[in-house]
Amino acid sequence: MSTSNPRRPLPQPRQLGCATCGTENHVTIHAITALDPGGGDLVTVSYTCDDCRQFQEHLAYATDVAAALHQVRSMTQVIMFGDDYVHCGYPMEEAGFEIERLGYRNRSAGGGHNAVCLPTRVLRCRCGFQLEVPE
Repeated sequence: MSTSNPRRPLPQPRQLGCATCGTENHVTIHAITALDPGGGDLVTVSYTCDDCRQFQEHLAYATDVAAALHQVRSMTQVIMFGDDYVHCGYPMEEAGFEIERLGYRNRSAGGGHNAVCLPTRVLRCRCGFQLEVPE
C-alpha cells in the first residue's frame, strides 16, 4: 500500500499594495521577517493601507520591499526587521532587563486588585528613544 503525501503549493510572493483599494502609494510598513535561510530572497511583510485601513501580510521579494521602503510616505515609528527593532534607521540596542508589574482590578472577584509580573527587555535607540518589549 503506497501512501502519497500531496504537497501544498507554496504561497506566491506579491508586490506591496492594498488588495482592497488597489494602491501601493499609501502603505505603512510594520514588520519584515525573513524566511528560513533556504527561502532565498523571500520575506514576510506586514503593512496597513492608510487609505482604507486594511492590514495585510504576505510573502514578498526582499528587493521589492527594499524598493518600497524608499518610496513609502510613512513608516511606523519602530519597525520590526526580523528579530531587530529599528528606529531612526538603526537597530535598537539592548539596555537591560526589567520586571514590569502590571496591576488590574478584578471585578468578578469582589473588586480586588491583582498584579501580573512580566519580564521585559529595554531597547534604546541612538537618539535616546526607548522601548520595552516582552521577553
